[in-house]
Amino acid sequence: MILLSQIEVEIREVRLSNKPKEMTDLSKKGTVPVLLLPNKEVLDESINIMNWSLNISDPQEIIQSIKNNKKESNLILKKFDSEFKYHLDRYKYHSRYKDNHKLKNKEDHRDLALEILKMIELKLNSKKSWIFGNYPSYLDIAILPFIRQYRIADNYWFDKVMPLKKTHHWLMQFLEWETFLKSMKKYKIWQPEDQPMYFRNYN
Repeated sequence: MILLSQIEVEIREVRLSNKPKEMTDLSKKGTVPVLLLPNKEVLDESINIMNWSLNISDPQEIIQSIKNNKKESNLILKKFDSEFKYHLDRYKYHSRYKDNHKLKNKEDHRDLALEILKMIELKLNSKKSWIFGNYPSYLDIAILPFIRQYRIADNYWFDKVMPLKKTHHWLMQFLEWETFLKSMKKYKIWQPEDQPMYFRNYN
């Protein structure tokens, strides 16, 4: 979202297996993204970083997409951030939860997440490329990381077996979107002595 908002930020590429102290001092979560604002406030949730960037600059009028579809967007977002994420974690990282007596087998968690994905399948059709129209909405962008990780858990199953073909097409066009490709650019692993590198999307 920072790219779409055309905000310049300093970027520090980190290796999560060797997190720098500068990162963990800012956020004890130990996950990315982490954004340090000029006023020293720290944002370490993707949705909060999305909202921050859109409040500064929204040239694509993405905020309007959630205003126009607020109830439905909030319902789907809540579903993905709770139930879908619960099953995604136990599908993708199944061995981490082996001591949990409530753990189902991987395929059961995969299939329960699939039931939630059907909400997206029903929203997609041949008349529009994205959930609410012909440009990615707030909802499209917010749920992308969840569905991308769901595919990564088993690429073959998602690409060849998973029955939700419109959702598959939706994700594939996202993965080929120029802005997404820019956001996935790899940088040199940050070291404290490095000169700043900046993340931007200026024409």
